[in-house]
Amino acid sequence: MNSEWLTTREKLFLLLSTSSKPLTSREIMRKLDIRREKELYEHLNHLALSLKRTEFTLIVFPPRCANCGYVFSLEKIKKPSRCPKCKSQKIIPPMFLIRSKKDV
Repeated sequence: MNSEWLTTREKLFLLLSTSSKPLTSREIMRKLDIRREKELYEHLNHLALSLKRTEFTLIVFPPRCANCGYVFSLEKIKKPSRCPKCKSQKIIPPMFLIRSKKDV
């Protein structure tokens, strides 16, 4: 299949569903040539909603603080700017995968 005809969200779905390991936002942006992180998170949030009606699910490995280990809970997919517990800005970014619901 020629990926030049696919939408960004279709490319995102293909990338995350065929990846052997979870990918960070930077890795996804580099592979799909997305310039702004905010744009990627908009695509991910929309894709997560769209997948609810399918046999697939977006698996989100939440961000965590590299300093104290605090794990962020996310209602909406985004990268936090700093830790609410220790105020550190050393945040391990969220990672993403798409898998079949029956495999999860």
